[in-house]
Amino acid sequence: MLNAARRSEAVGAVSKALRILCQFNAETPTLSVSEVSRRLQIPKSTAHNLLRTLEAFDFLHQDPGDRLYRLGPRLFELSRLFSHHTPLLAAARPHLQRLAEQTRETVKLGVLSEGEVLILAAVESPYQLHTRGDEGKRAPLHCTGVGKAILAVLPPEHVREIAARRGLPRYTPRTITSLDRLEQELVLVRSRGYALDWEENEAGVVCVAAPVPDPQGGLVASISVSAPISRMTRARVSRLARQVLAAARATAMKLGRTNGHRPVRKVKL
Repeated sequence: MLNAARRSEAVGAVSKALRILCQFNAETPTLSVSEVSRRLQIPKSTAHNLLRTLEAFDFLHQDPGDRLYRLGPRLFELSRLFSHHTPLLAAARPHLQRLAEQTRETVKLGVLSEGEVLILAAVESPYQLHTRGDEGKRAPLHCTGVGKAILAVLPPEHVREIAARRGLPRYTPRTITSLDRLEQELVLVRSRGYALDWEENEAGVVCVAAPVPDPQGGLVASISVSAPISRMTRARVSRLARQVLAAARATAMKLGRTNGHRPVRKVKL
């Protein structure tokens, strides 16, 4: 049996190893020992040992040429398991596909993850001019449709904690950067049952999203339709809101959830 000090040391090592894995993203696909040491503020020797351990378990791979570390095949294996054995994804996929066929716009499924929204699945529009699917990428909660739909089903104290930790950075002139204003927006989202991102995260892009909450405390999710502003009239946004709500409701029913969606009212932009 490990004593308390050894247990604490072991937990600390696991935490550092997981933090290393979290440093990799689309913008940073490779890392050196020095970069890991600097990012985690740990000695190079510690960084080296952690990286070698992760490599031994195939979580990382070091290129023999440039000596840089990349994500390894074990993560791909685990991601495939997650993708094929997560009830939310299984329940949502047919409704995402149907919604994409109905709207011919980009459809996304997002979940709450570490104070951000992670896009678990997406179906991109067939139009040449369309919004990105961004599957596997993260986005802020406060200025995206998928994010605000998720925030609307969280307890107020959780919303405030996320805002304090992540901040409310401005991405466009329309971005909400005040907590008071965000809380007012979430009241409106709860009232009408869906969220709108009207060029708040990216200029020229409009998004309509509805939550797929889980009363059991599992993955908190939302479904969205996004499109260039040139195709998003007030009348069409109202129609898309009804379709998104139907897809979210059908997904929730498949999961045995109660999501309490309300009828769509006149859109206020």
